[in-house]
Amino acid sequence: MNKHSAVNSFKYPILAKPSGITLEQHTQNVVSEGKLLLEQSPFVVQKYQERVGKSLAIRLERACQYHDLGKTTHKWQIACQKDYNAFLQWQSQHGGTFKDYSNTENAGENIRKAGVRHEIQSLRLIEKTKLPLPQQAAIAAHHGKLGNNFEERWSNENATDLWGIFKKESNRVIEQYSFEQSAKTHYEFAGPRGLLRLVDHRASAKEEGEFVPDFTQFCYNFPHNEKRGVQRMIEQHWEDELLLVRAPTGAGKTDASLLWAQLQIENKRADRLVIAMPTRFTSTALAINVAESLSDAGLYHSSAWFAKFQEQVDAGAIKKQEAEKTHEFARLLQTPITVCTIDHLLMALTLTREDHHIIAFNLANSCVVIDEADFYDDFTQANILVLLEILKYWHVPVLLMSASLPESVLPTYQKIGFRIDKIIEDTSDNSRERFEIKSIKEYSELDEISDLLELCVERGTAIVYANTVDKAVMFYDWFKKRKANPILYHSRFTEPHKKDKEQQLINALGKEAWENNCAKGIAILTQIGEMSINISADIMLSELCPIDRLTQRAGRLCRFDKTKVGELYLLVPQKNDLVYPAPYGEYDRKIKAWIPCEAFVKTTEILDTTCYNAERLVSLLNHVYEIQKSFSPKAINNAKSLKEYFSWNWLINPTQVPKTDDHDANFWRSRNIAPQDTVFIAKPASKIFYNYFGYQSWKLKNSIELPVYLIEKGKKLNMIDLVRVKIYEDDELIYVIREGFYDNEVGVRFNDEGFIL
Repeated sequence: MNKHSAVNSFKYPILAKPSGITLEQHTQNVVSEGKLLLEQSPFVVQKYQERVGKSLAIRLERACQYHDLGKTTHKWQIACQKDYNAFLQWQSQHGGTFKDYSNTENAGENIRKAGVRHEIQSLRLIEKTKLPLPQQAAIAAHHGKLGNNFEERWSNENATDLWGIFKKESNRVIEQYSFEQSAKTHYEFAGPRGLLRLVDHRASAKEEGEFVPDFTQFCYNFPHNEKRGVQRMIEQHWEDELLLVRAPTGAGKTDASLLWAQLQIENKRADRLVIAMPTRFTSTALAINVAESLSDAGLYHSSAWFAKFQEQVDAGAIKKQEAEKTHEFARLLQTPITVCTIDHLLMALTLTREDHHIIAFNLANSCVVIDEADFYDDFTQANILVLLEILKYWHVPVLLMSASLPESVLPTYQKIGFRIDKIIEDTSDNSRERFEIKSIKEYSELDEISDLLELCVERGTAIVYANTVDKAVMFYDWFKKRKANPILYHSRFTEPHKKDKEQQLINALGKEAWENNCAKGIAILTQIGEMSINISADIMLSELCPIDRLTQRAGRLCRFDKTKVGELYLLVPQKNDLVYPAPYGEYDRKIKAWIPCEAFVKTTEILDTTCYNAERLVSLLNHVYEIQKSFSPKAINNAKSLKEYFSWNWLINPTQVPKTDDHDANFWRSRNIAPQDTVFIAKPASKIFYNYFGYQSWKLKNSIELPVYLIEKGKKLNMIDLVRVKIYEDDELIYVIREGFYDNEVGVRFNDEGFIL
């Protein structure tokens, strides 16, 4: 650096940015930020040394020292000097900071036109240093340009030889090595690569006076006087590389998972905890619960911003910039504990975005809890097996826990190399009768079950589970006419209305309402209410579903009073004289009917009108899933695509670049569900959004997700319009529901011969 300063013929010192900060200062800031990060993460350094045999501290420091060296090249530097001069002139006229100036049209225009990628020039300048390839890759990728999208750029800067080195190494690993070796090689490269990008961003933010979250440690104190069965068992089996735990609802699984993580971290097997939940709704609920015991908990999924930050930002309790940075920290799994969806982890394994590399590296340094995965869904299970296989190669401790974990999973996990021969089970409360199935009744119209609906009205409190949104709305309408205080909760509400619904449910049927003898109301729920809402009733109507889902639903019966036995009335939905199992199956377009999945059929066959305890439920679960049959061809091919994405993209990012919250890639999907798109419940006040964050803020408050086929129906019924908006410089077409077809009580309602979304 001093060498370049000594021969400096520019007006200003050698600059790193048009803000005026020198390259020497910025480089030192990035180096310091890297050292600070690794000082706070001794386990990460230790694990990298053990797994790779190299010093992560040395690799990261050298990458930091050299990452911006290309900015000393004459072409780039003269452009930066011009941009800095332009900033000073603007500042003399307007005052303000560089951050204010950076939002103007002319900011940085000379650098943009210079046609120089400083990362490429950095690599050219350090060729003689023989820097190991992982550091070279880190330098090449720290602005996300180590991807097939940018191959032409490397050619334009006469760097095809440098590009060829990366391409050759990428192909060598893909062609010569196994999936296991790809995972291990990716870990070696992702360390310097992901961390350089992270510390460079943090240093830049600090230079501009912006907030950056602190690096904090996992810290958990068990909040109760005595440990329960599953919590004591965790302490006995924490050393298992894959620990399978089955425990009934209400057994204290959340604190058990935190105790397990504490043991992993104290014994230097991980330095952070990731809890992966099946849905974003369960993620939010768990994050709120965990926050009571562990203050620095991150939450990340597609609507986590609203759940955690939007209200605080609107009330002025936290600055928007601080909230954005903290939210991003959770997305990268940089928080001591992050609660997210399984989809978020799976998508990171596609390595289709540059930030997936740091997410994957942070995941490799975590211990992971997978909570309540759906075993009836072979599509999801096949994806989870790929995740588990990679976690095994990265030596990541995994705890998989559920109230409904079948014995048949053992051979499946053994096949991918886990030494595991049993499921650890808390049987301390297994014999207590929890509920009785009072009747099993087929129905196609609500009139056929009017006696059961009247019983709910008579009792004044009840929970009704519907398998589809349209059925849930039908139940709501019936109870609404009877003025029975129905509360409808499904996935097709906006985030503010979902939050309102959850609070209504807690107020009506939550623990405090029951303790104060003021519980009142009929909760009408779809699948999102199976695990995420802590409510209870003595009576439940539920449409038939696979036994693992039914076990979760029944866990809401007499939840706060173990002396009671709940009453469960099972409903078998019919349509055109056939069982209507949606969404538990596949829609056959030839016969235009739903074909139930095997778990649904077998559950139908084994249920009877009798009392059930946890022991009997586990027995039924093992019967329904007695054989871990081969996954469907669709599930197998999809999981294979996930492996291929990881292997192909381990070093060079693909041409496809998905959006931040996408859970699908071109040839792979996280879930086997109908394609969905965003629909807005109202037109924006202005059709011009001056920045992306303004648009996102409006979107979070005013959007829902609907299956594409329903959007098409809505368009044909003239109930959904296409509206053109401008977001910064881009024109976008958005779907907007016409006024009158959405409200905060029911959600979306499209009337067309009874057609309801």
